[in-house]
Amino acid sequence: MRPTSPVMRPAPPSPPRPPSRRTVSTLASRLTAAGSTAEFWETIGRRTPIVEDAAGGGCRVTFLWRSTEAAAVYVTINRVTHDLDDSRMQRIPGTDVWHATFRLPADWRGSYTVLETDVAGDRALHEHEPRWAMRTIREEGVVDPRNPARTRTHGGSTASVAELDAAPRQAAPADGPSPRMRQLVAPSGRTVWLSPPIGDDGASHPLVIVLDGEVWQASGYAVAATDRLVAAGTIRTPFVAMVETGATSPRRMSDLSIDGTMSDEIALSLLPWLRDQMPVSADPRDVVVTGESLGGLTALKTVFDHPAAVGSALSQSASLWQHDMLGRAATAAPVHLFLTVGAFEGTLLEPHRRLREVLATSPHTVTYREFQGGHDMACWRGFWEDGIADLLGQPRP
Repeated sequence: MRPTSPVMRPAPPSPPRPPSRRTVSTLASRLTAAGSTAEFWETIGRRTPIVEDAAGGGCRVTFLWRSTEAAAVYVTINRVTHDLDDSRMQRIPGTDVWHATFRLPADWRGSYTVLETDVAGDRALHEHEPRWAMRTIREEGVVDPRNPARTRTHGGSTASVAELDAAPRQAAPADGPSPRMRQLVAPSGRTVWLSPPIGDDGASHPLVIVLDGEVWQASGYAVAATDRLVAAGTIRTPFVAMVETGATSPRRMSDLSIDGTMSDEIALSLLPWLRDQMPVSADPRDVVVTGESLGGLTALKTVFDHPAAVGSALSQSASLWQHDMLGRAATAAPVHLFLTVGAFEGTLLEPHRRLREVLATSPHTVTYREFQGGHDMACWRGFWEDGIADLLGQPRP
């Protein structure tokens, strides 16, 4: 059911560049107070980033790097740094201390990586288009060795996570695939990683269909979250089917775009096939499709176009720049929705707010969350668990 050749969609429009969040650092005075750079790294710089209350609200967040050899050091922070000037760390003269300080909301969470370059590498970054340069830092950057918090990314790499004290609570993330996983091949040729319920009793259960399944399977986030919710008695025990959608490949853009075929494939091919594999509940509201970005768009399209088959969607940071979904939302049969979007997500924020307004006067059951963060697995993994609790924890009439 996939197109025989990828149909590339245009890239999302570039929003106006938001004001820089860089702010003046007090690090030099703190280094002086420490007495030496060695003492600084053993005390103040032992755990990073450094977080301080900011005058007037929010926090001053200082990211650090230690190097005597680098010609330049860059930190890329999801939807916080927008160009090389924003990302470039400053070196305290005569030391191995590199730093960059940003003013951020007290409930912010985000992922970041750091790239250390030599003179030639720094020149290459400046010779290329800004988006390419920032992508290079993001993809070639490494984690912060002084921060143990990590996240898997949609691109399959690992990034560090900074989370401020008032950020929404998250359980400790899993660190790899679940041992209960079965790997199958769907009729479309896609790989599906299937996690059966713990202590499967042969009875019918809800089903969670997870798009970008290769990401969620490798991280273990989805299965660990459902296991926690089941153990706490929060949700009814589900099957979890993680469906491969191509990660960062052109095929993903084709299949999950607004004119792609993935929503039809889910309802007309994948779901009937999964029902043949296991006893899935007959109630459409017990079938949940989850996705982020293009996957979030597809999750919405699936429930609005096929509510008799799939009655619940967990959509995060949906690519509403392709289609606002307002017409579909206004005319679709009632479904159950859990929507999230980050306040740092530029062109996605206002379309989500308009969709929320339409949904507020619709027969749909809706939970809507805005968070202080970006287009970021560091945020999505926590709200995924909240969304499953909301969608599968409701009593059925």
